[in-house]
Amino acid sequence: MGGRVFGEKRGRGARALWVAGLMALASSGCSGKPTPEGSPPPPSPTTSVPPIWSMVPPKREEPPAQTDNWSKNPIDEFVLQKLTAAGLEPAAQATPARLVRRLALDLTGLPPTPEDVQAFSADPSDAAYGKLVDRLLNQPAFGEQRARYWLDVARYADTHGYHFDNYRSVWPYREYVIQAFATNKPFDRFTIEQLAGDLLPNATVEQRTATGFIRNAMSTTEPGIEQDEYAAIYAKDRVDTMAGAWLGLTVGCASCHNHKYDPITQRDFYALSAFFRNTTQPVLDENREDAVPSVLVPPSMAPTLVTAEKAEPATAFVLVRGRHDAPGEKVTAAVPASLPQLAKNEPSNRLGLARWLMSPEQPLTARVVVNRFWSELFGAGIVRTLSDFGRIGEPPSHPALLDWLAVEFRESGWDVKHLFRLMVMSATYRQAADVSADKLQVDADNRLFSRGPRFRMDAEMVRDFALAASGLLVKTVGGPSVKPYQPPNIWEVVALPESNTLTYKQDSGDALYRRSLYTFWKRQAPPPALQVFNAPSREQSVVQRERTNTPLQALVTMNDVQFMEAARALATQALKRAPSTSERLDYMALRVLSRTLTSDETDVFGALLAAESANYVADPSAADALVHVGESLAPTDIAPADLAAWTLVANTFLNLDEALTK
Repeated sequence: MGGRVFGEKRGRGARALWVAGLMALASSGCSGKPTPEGSPPPPSPTTSVPPIWSMVPPKREEPPAQTDNWSKNPIDEFVLQKLTAAGLEPAAQATPARLVRRLALDLTGLPPTPEDVQAFSADPSDAAYGKLVDRLLNQPAFGEQRARYWLDVARYADTHGYHFDNYRSVWPYREYVIQAFATNKPFDRFTIEQLAGDLLPNATVEQRTATGFIRNAMSTTEPGIEQDEYAAIYAKDRVDTMAGAWLGLTVGCASCHNHKYDPITQRDFYALSAFFRNTTQPVLDENREDAVPSVLVPPSMAPTLVTAEKAEPATAFVLVRGRHDAPGEKVTAAVPASLPQLAKNEPSNRLGLARWLMSPEQPLTARVVVNRFWSELFGAGIVRTLSDFGRIGEPPSHPALLDWLAVEFRESGWDVKHLFRLMVMSATYRQAADVSADKLQVDADNRLFSRGPRFRMDAEMVRDFALAASGLLVKTVGGPSVKPYQPPNIWEVVALPESNTLTYKQDSGDALYRRSLYTFWKRQAPPPALQVFNAPSREQSVVQRERTNTPLQALVTMNDVQFMEAARALATQALKRAPSTSERLDYMALRVLSRTLTSDETDVFGALLAAESANYVADPSAADALVHVGESLAPTDIAPADLAAWTLVANTFLNLDEALTK
């Protein structure tokens, strides 16, 4: 259960219904015991409790009429209604510099250029803002930024995970995801191709590559395993991943017994697993790069893991208490009985399942996906429990807004860029992040969206931001994974001697400065500089990362080779392109903070520079060591003591809370 559940000062009606539902379930006879062999399935757990809000089809309500000059689109009218009821007013619009920084980071994952900041500051009109939004939406970086979130959901990694944790070639799947978002592939097609691209008529290599979504699950080649056990593990992973990504339900809770809170029976779970047990992937996949089934991608001539269907109908056994060695009733592939069923003309296979997920009758998918996209911008969803729209998940803060967005998304033809444009064009999104005493009292967690979003950037963005601000970032899109700086012997301590990922061999040249999206991901030893900022291991699907602030994070940004080298590159640019100390400081500030410094800030940084200059003049060897951190060459026309002092100033900029916060 994620998020704070009790003690909030809003949504008492929804929460009362929610708690009442839990109490009713506790007395409804939902014992959680498995269905005995040979007996009919138990009655639905919903027979004596109110229906779950998320299982009622969304309806588009007319936005509440508001007599104000604040609203930019219907999103704002729903938000303003809640604010007014709470006795609050929206925050003022963020300054042009802060707004353009927020927008660029959200849509591309990269900071804006100083030219963009200056242009929008000179003309912050709605028309200029709209043009900026469209330009950012059409950059390749938009596809990379959206793909970064989706790869968590898809549990993408470059190794198999279990046992040897050998290399697997599945990076063309990542390429598919990036291009899907960059070209605005409709989300229904995006869904169908990933779950069942191989089952489409005359399936293309691209559509088959998309089924790498299924193959991203961990696999093993250990000969001593119980194959039935691992077949069950693989199937459960795929059901859990599908349910979290599109249904927002904790379906895996029904693998051992009927779900304790939601109307998902154990039989439902295994009927869903049948969709994914009918593939040709062997349990022991030899941990090969091109483990079968796979295809060769023509542009790169690289193999990539794909999914293929068996000829027979999809079936599975209900595993009594979830035990792989206790098969019970045999079931055919089907969707949960508590939800609308597959259309009669749809096949009972993955293609039928994928089409069902995107059907207008199915009440969950549009809400779940819209909510996840909203959280990418605002830091939290309208439903804060992104992966749990069930009875113990948190109810939506703005139910009518969520439903309006869900219907809008579906009726737009599942147009992702349209949805993002709608959200970032809203006055709700454009608010300053300032908080008053009243708002801290009434809306401490910003559940009413009484101010703009402000939160620490995700792991990949922290690294990419430093590379971009320093001018080191290589913006090449796509291609195989790369191996940037990592601590020595990072793989040896976990890998088996027979593994082909036993030793980490760092790349050189441009590969060191690619976006973090392309970093090689070994499941048994994920990139540590990303993990310390809450990047997941990718052993299983994650739709909602944790967000912590720890001293270890400061150790990375203040000492890691990648960050120190970026600081030196930024310092070099400032020294070469600006003539005076104050202008050099503003050069850095524009690239890191998207603004110039105040006079007080200039004084503070000036004092830091003077102190560090004295230190490095007194210790030339320390200065020389600092300016030669990393593989990029240090300039020979700047005195090492000067460059070292400015490098620490640049590193200080990159470690400011304002720099690390969106």
